[in-house]
Amino acid sequence: MKDVQVPQWLLQEELITPPKDRDAFIRKSAAALTYVLTKARRIDERQRSRIAFSTQIKLALTLLFVLLVAASRNFAFVEIVGVALLVLLATYEQEKLARVLILPIQALIISLIILAPSLLLGQTRAFVVVPCKTFLTTTAISLLAYSTSWNRFTCAFKSFGAPDAVLFIFDLTLKYVVVLGEICLETLEAVRLRSVGRNRRKAQTLGGIVGVAFLRAQKSAQEQFDAMTCRCFSGKYRRFKAPMRKIDLLGVALCLGLLSLFIYLEIAIRCSN
Repeated sequence: MKDVQVPQWLLQEELITPPKDRDAFIRKSAAALTYVLTKARRIDERQRSRIAFSTQIKLALTLLFVLLVAASRNFAFVEIVGVALLVLLATYEQEKLARVLILPIQALIISLIILAPSLLLGQTRAFVVVPCKTFLTTTAISLLAYSTSWNRFTCAFKSFGAPDAVLFIFDLTLKYVVVLGEICLETLEAVRLRSVGRNRRKAQTLGGIVGVAFLRAQKSAQEQFDAMTCRCFSGKYRRFKAPMRKIDLLGVALCLGLLSLFIYLEIAIRCSN
């Protein structure tokens, strides 16, 4: 047999250096999706909640708190409930406290920036009162969201007479925000790992990710419909009647005390005027 000589060009080592590309779009999109998914995933309520009231009591207390703080004209009421709220926050661990306060602090900073020109007009009271009310109301809502799982919100809304259609949309939206978010995150990671060189058509990549999410959403919707049909789901949510506990009576007393304090201070400010 004749010896076959290998061409010289096959023996040369090929060094491919693809041009660098900016992947800020993929990194920022993945970071945003990860943040949303982290917020949406809930840890077991019993491991983190400092508020032992039932969800109905917590929801009613939070709504009453927000309404009274927003309507109060006596700053003494804001100071009193603010101190009580800070005492409650002091019972949380540092890591959990940071998760609760991240949104209220952002709202506080934004309100301070918006109201900064009022200082030039001599409206110092508005510059103090409005950010304080913003911080307290957002903190109360953040505490409620952190200490309560989403499925318990559905039960609480049903107890307050919310329509079944609203509860159904609420339930599915919260579930599929996580599901579709994970799909988009996996697709972004796949695009990042398979990208070589410079991609000048990033808009087309975004369209592909949205298309994949749409197709998976359509498939999940059909699977969800089939599952509900097999389980004979009629679209009606049953009202869960939880027994009144002693701690819930304390929550009712807090609601009444908060309302009584608001009325007393509002009457006091009117008498002083």
